[in-house]
Amino acid sequence: MTPRETAYPAGGFGGFGGFGGFGGFGGFGGFGGFGGFGGFGGFGGFGGFGGAPSFDSPLIVNALITNHDGIAGTWQPVTAAIQENCPEYDAFLGRLSPEVRQSIYALELASRLGFTFKFEGTCSGTAQVWHLNVTSNPDGTDTPLAAYAMLARMSRPTMAIFKKQLDLVANYADLRQDRAAEIIAQLSTPVEFLRSIAFIAPARTPYTIELLATAQGLANLVEMRIKYALACKRPIEFSPQIQPMILTPTHGTLPSGHSTEAFTLARVLWLLLRDAGVVPYDDTIWGKMFMRQASRIAVNRTVAGVHFPVDSEAGAILGLTLGAYFAGRCQGSNEIKGWAFHGDQYPDSRDFDWTQLYDPATHTQKDPGAWADETTTSLTGTTIQSRPLAWLWNRAKQEWLDLREPCAGGSSGGGTLEDGGDGASPLEDDSS
Repeated sequence: MTPRETAYPAGGFGGFGGFGGFGGFGGFGGFGGFGGFGGFGGFGGFGGFGGAPSFDSPLIVNALITNHDGIAGTWQPVTAAIQENCPEYDAFLGRLSPEVRQSIYALELASRLGFTFKFEGTCSGTAQVWHLNVTSNPDGTDTPLAAYAMLARMSRPTMAIFKKQLDLVANYADLRQDRAAEIIAQLSTPVEFLRSIAFIAPARTPYTIELLATAQGLANLVEMRIKYALACKRPIEFSPQIQPMILTPTHGTLPSGHSTEAFTLARVLWLLLRDAGVVPYDDTIWGKMFMRQASRIAVNRTVAGVHFPVDSEAGAILGLTLGAYFAGRCQGSNEIKGWAFHGDQYPDSRDFDWTQLYDPATHTQKDPGAWADETTTSLTGTTIQSRPLAWLWNRAKQEWLDLREPCAGGSSGGGTLEDGGDGASPLEDDSS
């Protein structure tokens, strides 16, 4: 997905480009890169509160000029012992606006990604996404040591496979009338549909929304680079009878961006709720429902006529991988492995089925066959953790804790905003 691939506000927030001022919580309707969030525009700089003027409106600016002249008086030198801010201090993130934090998260993620394309013949090859591990140099110099570890590998299906898959695309067209409203609504962010399952709302879970938007930005960056490299043709380029019901995006068909982003967010949200450890979120049905929703979003793109089922399959594998990777960069605990998708080995008549790819009960990706497998190189959470992303994860996690007095008892998921429910730590300290 990309912000301007259609006339509608699409998700993906343009590889972080949209986050754009957080402009207007507007039911976080366009979300599209927090572009619909922008500048807290829906709050109108508090302009919506009883007709009060907006921040930095011409009226306020001119009033502050004359106000200063009226009350500032004669200049007095500063004599107070003002303390410097602590450098690289996680808690200071809480003092920043969301769009400023977004820039920090974007660099944390993008600076640790690498991409290569391995040519394997005249018109074939493999797209490869890498995580860059950076460690201190033992010789004591400022130059760090860097080593790449495989995160995702993807090759495209043959033309014969795509042609056979076209039969499935044509059959899915029968569902267009029934799913038209969903398809149009899903041109925007997957969060709009995940919030119908989990209690996500701007006033209640702003950090969760920020976390999911950041994860979606990661997915968008990776999927778009792979799409460009593999350059797979869309269904409309195979037959004049496909006739998509929406505008076909200009970028390649595999992997499906909607599938990649939906499964990335579904896995991140499921891991977040399990990390919170609060009843009823420890029940596997929540994870299953997130995956069903991601699948529905992916399949609807085939119904619309803009994707093959194999695109959704590739996107789901990539999205699930990126979801685990993103959570690892936040949590810094579990070992993570990349996944490879071998498009030329994909069964040409196979329809998309997420249940063959992931088990919500064990939080693990499954080996579906010869066309996908886990890479051998592992990424250790403690070495890939980002402190700013860890801060964001813990802020989001606290939004899912039960709020009750300690004497009320209950599950271990209870807690306060001060201790995060699992004890204070520098990453969780927001009391600067």
